[in-house]
Amino acid sequence: MPQRSGAFALLALLLAAPACRRPAQAAAPAPPANAAAVPAFEAALQEGDKAYADRGDPARLAQALAAYGRAEAERPKDPQAEVRLARAEAFEALLEPDPSRARESWLASARAAERALRALEPSFAQATDRGDDPAAAVFGVSASGAEPLYYLAHGTMRAAQATGYAAVLAVKDAVLAMMSRAAELDERVDGAGPHRALGAWLAALPIAAGGGATASRAHFDRARALCPDDLLSRVAEAETLAVLLQDSALFDSLLSEVERYDLSRDPERAPENRIAKRRAQDLSRRRASLF
Repeated sequence: MPQRSGAFALLALLLAAPACRRPAQAAAPAPPANAAAVPAFEAALQEGDKAYADRGDPARLAQALAAYGRAEAERPKDPQAEVRLARAEAFEALLEPDPSRARESWLASARAAERALRALEPSFAQATDRGDDPAAAVFGVSASGAEPLYYLAHGTMRAAQATGYAAVLAVKDAVLAMMSRAAELDERVDGAGPHRALGAWLAALPIAAGGGATASRAHFDRARALCPDDLLSRVAEAETLAVLLQDSALFDSLLSEVERYDLSRDPERAPENRIAKRRAQDLSRRRASLF
């Protein structure tokens, strides 16, 4: 494969780095007997989806990851399995309190997303392998590649943030281009995740690098308009934009919204919102050091 260059260089290094994965989980239970009539790939996906619905339980999340892994082994690089792996690894990273282990889950999510995107969008693979400018490489990605593009950008940036500021600066052009394109293609994926991510990232970047409070606020406002029941956006806005502006009133208001939110309003999003509530409590405890 040709050497990648430019803004994709560290992205490629991050994704190619050997994984120091968490200790192996106990083997997932064998599929039920009636699954024998279903092809192994489909049976594994079905098992994974059933377990993933209960992803707030770490044991069930481990079962989902194991099942999706079996599906991927049956059909390597099949986007149906790879996107599910990317999604589940990203949720594992959100659950993980250890930053080093979370980094490995973010990388695993990005790797699976890249495999899916390459399968779905050959022009993207060719462009990145040539070392094309990120904005040009993502321009040809179609709606079918929106979700893997989102998880590729998200996982790469989160892994870079866990690596250090130099890594963030090295990948920012690539991930901002990818996430902006993901927002254009499907701005509702993962609870308006593209806007949540862009809001947080742009708050951390200077205006000269395309960031700043105005750009950040526009994305957080759009995330709220699209998915008013997503609490991760509130927490991200409090942690980034409110701290950037040193707006303690906004910080308190956002965390109060999260605290008061009734999880039963959106059962499908409840696992992510439980994580948001825990993170809001942690942010609240650190308030004095942030203002």
